Amino acid sequence: MHRNPRATANRGFTIIELIVVVTVISLLAAIALGAYNKVANDAKVAKTLALVNTLSTGKSLFVGDPQTTPAMIATFNDAPDSNFAMIAPYIRVNGAQPTSEADLLHLSEFPSTGVTITLGTVDDSSFGGSNTDKVPTVNGYGF
Repeated sequence: MHRNPRATANRGFTIIELIVVVTVISLLAAIALGAYNKVANDAKVAKTLALVNTLSTGKSLFVGDPQTTPAMIATFNDAPDSNFAMIAPYIRVNGAQPTSEADLLHLSEFPSTGVTITLGTVDDSSFGGSNTDKVPTVNGYGF
């Protein structure tokens, strides 16, 4: 019973075959990581835009409320970032009304640090003011 010496030598992978397999797996991993990063960034953009739209709607509802006086609008425009409480009653996030900007970020599931909200002013030209409507911004969420 003689064994063929070549048959016993071909039982494993050659180094070239292993290098090819590792290279292919590395390329697939790089492509998957790039796709994941794109999806994660797109989700951050969508979440940020949703918060900006929520804030814009809250400001519009504040201005459109018949109980809002020109003096209240002027007070808001003097320091919009300090007057979040004036538009808070017009905002709902996941069914809850935020009590502060920090609470708004918490309810919107943003990180508790590093994210800043700038509310912007509302248009008060119909009341003789000089402010235009400035869109709110959200900064620091991966951008």
